[in-house]
Amino acid sequence: MGPRKGVTRKRKSEDAALVEETEAAKTEEKGGIKGSNKYIGAHVGIQGGIWKAVESSVEMGGKGFALFLGSQRSWKRPALDQKAAEKFQEQCSLHGFDPVHILPHGSYLMNCGSPKDDVFEKSQALLVDELSRCSLLGLSLYNFHPGSSLGTITTEQCVNKIAGAINHAHQQTPAVVTVLENMSGQGSTVGGKFSELKSIIDKVRDQTRVGVCLDTCHAFAAGYDLAAEGGVTAMLDQFDQEVGLNFLKAVHLNDSKGKLGCNLDRHEDIGKGNIGLSAFRDIVNEPRLDNIPLILETPGRPGFEYAEQIKLLYSLCEDKSKHGQN
Repeated sequence: MGPRKGVTRKRKSEDAALVEETEAAKTEEKGGIKGSNKYIGAHVGIQGGIWKAVESSVEMGGKGFALFLGSQRSWKRPALDQKAAEKFQEQCSLHGFDPVHILPHGSYLMNCGSPKDDVFEKSQALLVDELSRCSLLGLSLYNFHPGSSLGTITTEQCVNKIAGAINHAHQQTPAVVTVLENMSGQGSTVGGKFSELKSIIDKVRDQTRVGVCLDTCHAFAAGYDLAAEGGVTAMLDQFDQEVGLNFLKAVHLNDSKGKLGCNLDRHEDIGKGNIGLSAFRDIVNEPRLDNIPLILETPGRPGFEYAEQIKLLYSLCEDKSKHGQN
């Protein structure tokens, strides 16, 4: 079964009611039962030192975070300084960040499915380098975009190359889990369909070291209707059927500027796009998404940057003590 391309129901009146409810919730104290199993954070910068990512996350109220591990502009980067890595781990320990709630993001230069030999070789080498950096930082997850066929090889051939690069990197590095991100279906990218992610996973030898990060914007753009009533539940049910929830390691929380099935990778701030606030309420109250990083990659706008969006998402979490533990 592929993505569902039914009519999106925006639930605008429900979204409006949620906005009113969350205004009242902003005065509640953080912590306690409410949202205690949700690790919401954002993609933060590493300018001034990689440990600065921890400080930035703390300042914005995040319980998890994502980061790049080096420059996005170069295939080859200086080795990660041992002292910087130690300082990063110290800061994580000091502020209570568990490695399973930190999601490094791969370089956009990488295309492990590339039909071009030179690009594939550089991508494979960069994947090894990035996993090595994760190990040095004490991190256990590494998220990246699977790759693109560039329209010159078949999807199956592209899948084989991606899986081959992962297997090679696993042989060169210990422990770190390679986390494939679902894509929007734009161009010749692989991973817009859950079945394509499963095809890659099936070819990875050590399946304890492979997983998936579900990007909400990408899923919606690929045709999975999160905005419909029960859409989040339906998407997760389909993911479980086609891939398996045991492989779900993280979620990227992004609203979508594009419409359902548009195949455009255009992130929007939470509740400001075509997915809508109600779907994100469903996400932060979905028990199947407990204890994994839920990471914002939204553009932000004055007065509604990451800190405000994190606070909004936590305010949508239901207080289970009021309803009993079922």
